[in-house]
Amino acid sequence: MKKSSKSGALKIITSQPFILLVLIIIVAVVTNSMNGKFLTWVTINSILGQAAGLGLVSAGATILVISGHFDISTGRMVGLAMCSMALMLNAGMNPVLVSVLGILICVACSVLNGVFTVAFNAPSFVVTLATQNIFYSIALLITNGYMQTLYGNYRSIASYRIFGIVPFLYVILFLGFAVTYYILKHTRTGRQVYAIGTNQRAAYISGLNVKLNKIKFFAISGVLVGIASMVMLSRISAAQATTGYGMETEAIGAVVIGGSSINGGKGGVVGTFVGVILLSMISTAINMLHINAFYEYMIYGIIIIMALAITAIRNYTMANKN
Repeated sequence: MKKSSKSGALKIITSQPFILLVLIIIVAVVTNSMNGKFLTWVTINSILGQAAGLGLVSAGATILVISGHFDISTGRMVGLAMCSMALMLNAGMNPVLVSVLGILICVACSVLNGVFTVAFNAPSFVVTLATQNIFYSIALLITNGYMQTLYGNYRSIASYRIFGIVPFLYVILFLGFAVTYYILKHTRTGRQVYAIGTNQRAAYISGLNVKLNKIKFFAISGVLVGIASMVMLSRISAAQATTGYGMETEAIGAVVIGGSSINGGKGGVVGTFVGVILLSMISTAINMLHINAFYEYMIYGIIIIMALAITAIRNYTMANKN
């Protein structure tokens, strides 16, 4: 019994989410020692607010990465959805209807990615490399390249607080991750995600409709990207075609940092969540410490390489034990 509990404790301590949590604590303590305003509610509020959009996109990316796919068009998808929603709102359309249509735009784009990937039997990376340019071009065409400003007309999602205390934005973020966790761990769809990511041929032989399921995974990701677009538009109150650019690489980075395998079949959304918080915290720390912003992506890159190294060491250790 003692051996089993020791083994369980060791597994938790050596897990990627726990290592990232320790790293978050170190970053928080070091930054706060240099700027006492870091560990305040205002800063924490800023970190979680920044994490909301990226977090939801990353949750969707987790499902795709575990299933063996990448969608690098999500950033451009966010820009297209936000621009479309801003235009509709400025035209006087109902905000609830606009929100639904914004989500549907992202679902349609994601499903299109899935259909092309399946129909052409092509790597999703290449397919979404092409479609991201299409989405960006459409966003430019419908806005003529101009920024669409809402002047606070869509701020209710970002400003509303449940019982006057809990920001609704955080509820959406945590619900997004909670639902994704439930899908991956407790549903048939989740089992299909891992099965297809682990061995697509074996999944097909076992009776799974691999093609249909792939499209379904892209659709789920599209829903989360759509909600992220809605949240970001409410926070920023403006949109342009370039909004969301680079978000896809940050999202995939958060997934990899969280311990999900880029080869598919392994990973989880808990690690992704901690990865998102770490990236948002580093971005805020760089701001508050007045460090040159050009170092931000360098630090992101170093963290991703470190995460890959930790995963490689863990896999090597497990292989030796076996």
